[in-house]
Amino acid sequence: MAKSIPAVDNADVPTLEIVGRTAVYIFYSSYKHVRQLSRFGEMVYSSKKARYALLYVDTVSLESVLPKLKALHFVQDVKVSEFDNLDRDFSSAFQETVNREKKTADD
Repeated sequence: MAKSIPAVDNADVPTLEIVGRTAVYIFYSSYKHVRQLSRFGEMVYSSKKARYALLYVDTVSLESVLPKLKALHFVQDVKVSEFDNLDRDFSSAFQETVNREKKTADD
């Protein structure tokens, strides 16, 4: 008794593209409404005591999501992570450290 395997259309298979995400820190007044934040992105962490949540939002939709988050009645402040704006090329800093170590070894 062979089971028939349904044919899968290529349109149904999602692409495996890497989607850029940006971290958004949301400070709220009440923990009671935190579940609503998951509509806007992937909620990674929420602190009951410190009253903030970490939400990952697609970078493409960030500009449209921020006003919606700020408009929620329980949200006090919204901060976007600056990690994407940081220079992550440490080769020059590494070279400076090596040169400094050579100079102190020569002394």
